[in-house]
Amino acid sequence: MLANASRRLALAFAYAVVAGTALYALIFLDPYISLIMLPFFALGCARGKHPATLLALAAAPVVMLLLVSQIKFRLTGWPLVTYDHFFLRQNVLMLAYNDWRVALVVALVVAAVVFYVRGLFTGRGSFSRFEKGGVLALSLACLGCVIGLSKWDQSIYNWQTQFVTPTIRTFVASVRMPKPALQVISTAQANVPPQTAGMTAPAGDLPDLFFVLQESTFPPSALRPGYQPQALFAAGTPNGIDGETGPLHVNTFAGATWRTEFSFTTQMAPQEFGNDGLYVFYQLEGRIKQSIFTRLKALGYRTMVFYPVPGAFINARNFYTSIGVDEFYDPPALGISTGWEWKAADSAFYAAMLKTIAGSDKPVAAMMLTINQHGPHNELDPATDYLERFAASDAAYGDFLQALTSRGRKAGVVAFGDHQPEFTAFSGTSPDLYVTAYDIRCVNFACAPSDSHGHKVDSTMLASHAMEAFGFTLDGFSALQRSAFEGCADDLRKCGESARLKVNSAFAAFFE
Repeated sequence: MLANASRRLALAFAYAVVAGTALYALIFLDPYISLIMLPFFALGCARGKHPATLLALAAAPVVMLLLVSQIKFRLTGWPLVTYDHFFLRQNVLMLAYNDWRVALVVALVVAAVVFYVRGLFTGRGSFSRFEKGGVLALSLACLGCVIGLSKWDQSIYNWQTQFVTPTIRTFVASVRMPKPALQVISTAQANVPPQTAGMTAPAGDLPDLFFVLQESTFPPSALRPGYQPQALFAAGTPNGIDGETGPLHVNTFAGATWRTEFSFTTQMAPQEFGNDGLYVFYQLEGRIKQSIFTRLKALGYRTMVFYPVPGAFINARNFYTSIGVDEFYDPPALGISTGWEWKAADSAFYAAMLKTIAGSDKPVAAMMLTINQHGPHNELDPATDYLERFAASDAAYGDFLQALTSRGRKAGVVAFGDHQPEFTAFSGTSPDLYVTAYDIRCVNFACAPSDSHGHKVDSTMLASHAMEAFGFTLDGFSALQRSAFEGCADDLRKCGESARLKVNSAFAAFFE
């Protein structure tokens, strides 16, 4: 009797899945579910299953794709797309190693797949009339979908505005997404002459330059009003070191650090290249010919990146090499860890960087990323966890500035947060989830005076803002960008299309 009850319950669940899938297809006019269902339906045929069970098994991958797409949509604003395969390369296992939540999801997915495959291939029988008819009907529907897909408008922005919730149609249509390209926000053309003027250096000895990306870091006063940092994002001149600090607008929230890396190093928002800019480190490798590193190399700098995770993650090593970085160091190369230590102390990376550049016969331009603040934070009290980690990062940054002071060489330092951690979305303490902070310090020399001292800066404009503070004269592209974005340089979301297109057109000379 218990077995009969279980079968009835399973059959009732199957009917519910089939009904839900059919209702979804009708509401969203989405026949593209047939493309997903057909192979699984065909594999489950000739096994003596109840028609509802067979249809439910065929629809299960559709339900799973929609669920995953909905989660991604809530986190990033974009649904599941076929080029998400970039992230599945090597990256998921690394995240699972360091984040128990990702590990749990991976384990559940593997278990679900095993259970599903077992259910799909269980049983034996001959092809029924229903199964033959089902394969034919799904095949015809697939043919119609393929024909319709060939007529799909490939404009990323037109496609993007058509959906208000993830669908299988958008997932399938993403197969035909064009590769990232500039000037995707308008068909108009801006007549912008080539910006060939290079950046010029200040008089005297060139300062060493350090660009420090602080993982998941923003001003702690947003969580605890009145909190006063000792060095990182500290007002005034901590330890007598000249500089400024202010709010920073970034293009990502709760993750995708590489978007901020891209914005800072190339001075372009990743979203300007289409395809939501999520995988620019993969898609734009070798296609960008100008960056903060290429400009500094032209002035005789030794360009370096110190990465807190293995260089294969999100294709970081290859991308940085393609935009002018001569030396790339990850934790194994620095002897800090095997590369899988998620909470390596900032001090370890500062020490390794200073050791690596010691005795350099050329000025150095080094970008370093920290990892100390990477989530997950304590779920019961994430704010306290964040503040404790910030205190450690603050102390390490202060020690780093003191070490630079002791070297006696001029050094320009810009530190900045890449994005806020995910818990701030639920804390109700931060009014703008896309704002972090920046900190510019001139060690053993005085910063150049600035009219925008401490003002909010967009991440695409931070590099040029910092270089001016260090006494450099802007290159032609940066000067044009500054002029085009006058009045909205604190947040490019406020800029008009004509200004953005003008900058895109100027950057096109350095993009292929």
